[in-house]
Amino acid sequence: MADASIDWAALYQKHRDAMFRVAKGVLRSSGRVDLADDAVQDAMVSLMKSPPTETPRNWEALLVATAKRRGLDMVGSAAMVKGAVLEEERASSASEQDMEEVLERLEKMALVRAAIAKAKLDARAHYVLAQYVVLERPRAEVAAELGVTPARVSQIATKVLTEINTAVTEGG
Repeated sequence: MADASIDWAALYQKHRDAMFRVAKGVLRSSGRVDLADDAVQDAMVSLMKSPPTETPRNWEALLVATAKRRGLDMVGSAAMVKGAVLEEERASSASEQDMEEVLERLEKMALVRAAIAKAKLDARAHYVLAQYVVLERPRAEVAAELGVTPARVSQIATKVLTEINTAVTEGG
């Protein structure tokens, strides 16, 4: 539960650039700089859900460290590592026709990433997209973490996927 005495919006406004730079630096090694915003949002959501029990001496240090941890979590996530390994395996063992299919799929993935970036999703929508849609976590677990009903998680996921599909269709 978020502590009402903490002005999260002001803290975010003041330290978001530093958080973004650190997350971007961590994610650069994996070639996924596009996830820096997600790392910052995940950091803010986790701190809001579980605020520090004592007032930190340096809020910037806490926020930056949390964004760095989220970036490192993303770099080491099984989905990212598994996805990269699968794409490499497909590309290395593919025939010429298979290679064309892989390239087409990668182009579609790039369109989807661009559509997600353009969608300007809020933190909750990003969380649902990452946890429920991409990582396929149970709807009830995601709902409990967000403090909403499982039906609301489905609604958010449907809305996000519709926005992404529309953006990809219009963009391509």
